[in-house]
Amino acid sequence: AFVSDRDGNHEIYVMYADGSNQTNLTNHAGIDASPTWSPDGTKIVFISLRDGDESAEIYVMNADGSEPTNLTNYSADDRNPIWSPDGTKIAFTSYRDGSKDIYVMNADGTDPINITNSPGNDFNPDWTE
Repeated sequence: AFVSDRDGNHEIYVMYADGSNQTNLTNHAGIDASPTWSPDGTKIVFISLRDGDESAEIYVMNADGSEPTNLTNYSADDRNPIWSPDGTKIAFTSYRDGSKDIYVMNADGTDPINITNSPGNDFNPDWTE
């Protein structure tokens, strides 16, 4: 999965490892970026500025681009989503408390929890197995 603006807007594409079969999955007027595969390869989490949003929201879609679903729907930017190794959680960066903090939520978007809660900027989370 990768991001390209080849069609005049940032969209999420997939392709085979040899570069063939490049396919636009999002094809939406809003900006789509930061794709990350679920551990089982069936879903992609990403950020989007669509549906009139002025801030980035976290979405998940099936690996074929179907059923894009907004997971965060919050007035502040939510970015840098990444799946937990077991696929049950998503860590992300959010500006909801006035600075960048790292949050973790269930993979369906429920129960977001600020895990850094710092006045400084904390961002770009990652997981270990």
